[in-house]
Amino acid sequence: MYTFLLSLLFFFAAPAQETTAQNPADLCTIQGVVVKAGTGEPLSEATVEARPLYGHTRGMDTLGDVARDAVTDAMGRFELKGLPPGRYILRARRDGFLRQEYSQSAPDGPRTLLTLSSGQKISGITFQFIPGAVIAGHVFDQDGKPVAKALVSLRGYNGQRQLVESRGMVTDDQGEFRFTGLSPGQYILEASSPEGLSKKPKTRQGYVPTYYPGVLDAEAAAPITVRAGDEFSGADISLQPVDTVAVRGHVINAECGGTPRVYLFRQNSDALNLTAESLIESGNGQGAFELPTVPPGSYYVIAEVRKEEKRCVGYQPLEVSDANIDGVTLTVTLGVEIRGHLRVEGQPDSNPRSFVVILSPKTANYAIWNSYDDFPHDTGKSDGSFLLKNAVVGDYEIDAYPNVPETYFQSMPENYYVKSARLEGVDVLTAGVTVGTQDVPGSLEIVVSLNGATLDGVISQDHQPFPKATVALVPDPPYRAISRLFKSDTTDQNGHFFLQGIAPGNYKVFAWERIERDAYTSSEFLRPFEIRGVSIHVTEGSHNSVQVDLIPAKDSGQ
Repeated sequence: MYTFLLSLLFFFAAPAQETTAQNPADLCTIQGVVVKAGTGEPLSEATVEARPLYGHTRGMDTLGDVARDAVTDAMGRFELKGLPPGRYILRARRDGFLRQEYSQSAPDGPRTLLTLSSGQKISGITFQFIPGAVIAGHVFDQDGKPVAKALVSLRGYNGQRQLVESRGMVTDDQGEFRFTGLSPGQYILEASSPEGLSKKPKTRQGYVPTYYPGVLDAEAAAPITVRAGDEFSGADISLQPVDTVAVRGHVINAECGGTPRVYLFRQNSDALNLTAESLIESGNGQGAFELPTVPPGSYYVIAEVRKEEKRCVGYQPLEVSDANIDGVTLTVTLGVEIRGHLRVEGQPDSNPRSFVVILSPKTANYAIWNSYDDFPHDTGKSDGSFLLKNAVVGDYEIDAYPNVPETYFQSMPENYYVKSARLEGVDVLTAGVTVGTQDVPGSLEIVVSLNGATLDGVISQDHQPFPKATVALVPDPPYRAISRLFKSDTTDQNGHFFLQGIAPGNYKVFAWERIERDAYTSSEFLRPFEIRGVSIHVTEGSHNSVQVDLIPAKDSGQ
């Protein structure tokens, strides 16, 4: 769920613009070279970019839009000039190779930030580019004939079976597909017929999504492992017909209007952390529906109506075996609207339009939340009011994010935190908001403070500063279910890190040489490392410094 919410912040945020004039004597320079990993061959026409890093929020990078880039010459050399002092992410790209950030030894590995002081010139930076891998193959029907325009999905996983890459394409007229520029790792392939779940004429059979090397269960799929530069060209998949049944029922749509969309969602489709996809769609607009070719399995059957800004949803679990199912009834209801007021404290001229208020579901039930935009959210108006629409039944966490598009030519709020949230006078900042059926919760009052605490320090190993360590600020129990309280950073070339916008409270600071992304949000993962964290008490507006010993990769199973 935490990773899901991080992706949501990207949806709402865009880079802010830097407008402060700089003294030319303070500007900095970065010089280096781009070469091919393993051979050291210089690579020309590679683009290297330095992008300023303003601060870290909930483990994310907050980037400015004033980037500098340069293209390497015939000897692979680059030079970035005119950089204001500050913290930077340095990254590079070139066709045929994997994108890379400075000091990464693997595409998903830790990187080193660069901190530039006034007038500093850094040279000797080296990027060692890794060639991308290729996975290619064909999709056939049960008779061995190529299937044109078949849908093929490729999903890549790390060692913990967490999704790190997802792509899709359709086959050509020969049934062929080809994924290029892939990172080393393991991938699962899925193929579907062009019509989704298509029924064979005059039979009770239909094609269902099939996984390489030809199985119907995602958990039985054979992962394809590729290394840098590999080409796996034999990823052929034959679509499998199976016996199916019909699912019929009615949609009760008394308050929403419009034509319902009815679809199925496999309950086990997230077994490998995959985003679930609907298998079938139907609906005649009169309330009756029929899903004619449903294979056995566990599903949610869902009805949805979208009309202008309204969204109505009804769903229920469904077990399908070997017999037709009749009499399914789905009642679609309009989500609740929650009105509220946002106040920003800390600056006299603070504008509520600088923030987006959002209710994030505590349980990511993709049967309901099939788009980030479905989360109830709104931008604060000039008077601080907001309206959260389509809050369906469930439990939500309250948060507020910088509304950067609205403040594009203003300074972006950085050192902020959500200070309080009260629903009809009751404190809900920790517990969150619970929405019941047709329940109007009342007025939600939120205070955002621009006086968050800051934390910096140095990560060391054997008394030496350690670059590219992952630093995590973790709230003490019982607050570890609240994602907004977690923060993280990566150390720079001097082993230094910096965090801001920290809410008052008790925390522990950890530093790992290498861990899977967001692993520190799991209590189970943290358990063996608890004694290695540094405890810290944070008050509003305080400036804190710590020194933390590195947890080596071997101790975290990396």
